[in-house]
Amino acid sequence: MLDVSRPGLVFLVVFVAAAILNGDVAGSFADPDSQFVSIYADAGNRAVYVAGAVLLLLAGLSFVWFAYALSSAAGTFRVPLLVTGATAAIGMIVAALAWATVPLSMTFGALVDDPGFESGQSVLAQFGWVAFGLGAMLPAAMFIAIAARTPGLLPRWLASASYPAAVLVGLTALVFMTSALFVIWVIAVVASRWRGARPGA
Repeated sequence: MLDVSRPGLVFLVVFVAAAILNGDVAGSFADPDSQFVSIYADAGNRAVYVAGAVLLLLAGLSFVWFAYALSSAAGTFRVPLLVTGATAAIGMIVAALAWATVPLSMTFGALVDDPGFESGQSVLAQFGWVAFGLGAMLPAAMFIAIAARTPGLLPRWLASASYPAAVLVGLTALVFMTSALFVIWVIAVVASRWRGARPGA
């Protein structure tokens, strides 16, 4: 198997940073339009959300790297792992694009004296959360389940724990704690592989 530690760590760092920077936008799902008008009104907030969106896009790309490394020893399960991993990554990228559109439009408009994205600011932000939840976390749940089902890919304890984790991630795809559980699972995979790779382990 290819080393999953490096892609796993890169994904974790970038994904967690993106989650922190996008917290206000993601946490405003189902809030009234006035909430989004308020948070986008500040130029500093817009810069933070653009940075968070860029990081989420990079997290999606790094997750493909992680899925590729993890699936290298998956045998007949490699293609399903790659497909679900790539689908989860696409969901992250679509969410990133949606979250970046309004702040980028308004920032550019401020620079060239155009209004930018004035109406419907909440639509893209809320679409971004749906894309993240349904487009990224549901495939991520399938990815976890397939990894657990692949013989010898994960330690027995982690494979057993992965099934309830996959169910929880899938059933709560639009809840913020889903991404936290997903992060914990990736940490467990990286830690188990790092421990197994140590001399004498």
